[in-house]
Amino acid sequence: MADLKEDRKTPTKPVAPKKAPATKSSKAGTRKTGVRTKSGAVLTAEAEAVLLAEAESGYDPGDMVPRKAAGRPSLSSAGGASHRINVRVDDEIYDVLQRVASDSGRSPSELVREVLRAAYGPRS
Repeated sequence: MADLKEDRKTPTKPVAPKKAPATKSSKAGTRKTGVRTKSGAVLTAEAEAVLLAEAESGYDPGDMVPRKAAGRPSLSSAGGASHRINVRVDDEIYDVLQRVASDSGRSPSELVREVLRAAYGPRS
């Protein structure tokens, strides 16, 4: 039994390596860069003061430009979200669709919409 006790090894926990202490020069380097604008320019104290004064004076909502809606334009007549249909096809149909779309300078989606409109669209 004494032999069994000697053969057993107690599991040891892995020890994380110690991090190197930060030096004054590395901390000073991050302070020198300061806050940057969206374009990457360093925001100076003077520019910050101008922006702060502008914000504190208030904004006229009439002068603000509305953001464009994200994404592709709607295909629906009402201007809402377009409907999306996923269709699985075999290799032969897929190859034909890709070739015809490429040859005609249209996207595969545009080509499928055109074919569906011609076959099942409103009749005059």
